[in-house]
Amino acid sequence: MTSRVPALDLVSHSPDQTRQFASTLARLLRGGDVLFLQGPLGSGKTTFVQGLARGLGVREYVQSPTFILVMEYRGVLADGTPVRLYHIDLYRLEEQHELTTFGLEDCLSDPAGIVVIEWSERLPAQWVDEYLVVRFEPLAETKRRIAFYPFGARPREIVETLRKEVAGGTKRPAAPSA
Repeated sequence: MTSRVPALDLVSHSPDQTRQFASTLARLLRGGDVLFLQGPLGSGKTTFVQGLARGLGVREYVQSPTFILVMEYRGVLADGTPVRLYHIDLYRLEEQHELTTFGLEDCLSDPAGIVVIEWSERLPAQWVDEYLVVRFEPLAETKRRIAFYPFGARPREIVETLRKEVAGGTKRPAAPSA
């Protein structure tokens, strides 16, 4: 994936800005959407989920579910439709068979659920047909590169709308080859 060019590339200068980007994204999501969060420890994945939760009207405190694997939050979509936010952390999983032990399939098949998976590299891609990869790269103590890689039509639609919301424009065409 590192050789692939992101569909959207943002730079966050603070945890609050990371949460704001995610809150904006949350208003574009709907039940059935899946986000894969990737990046090293401390790169902003849980901070991003806090922003998603805020954008969905979740009132509980959001923290990493590293030791319990899944946290479920009740929220609402931009149109007022109730939604469940499943925050999943696969960091502690050691073997593939463990994926079937905590209800991951139920989360992924919930039509009223938005599934966000930290350490998604541990999940075989065939488990999900369409998903949006959000990759975090620390640039400085509080500065992060946040790159979006859509896989499927729905994730591409989300990223294009997000681009207009946060960057104010459409994707530029590639420069002509020399």
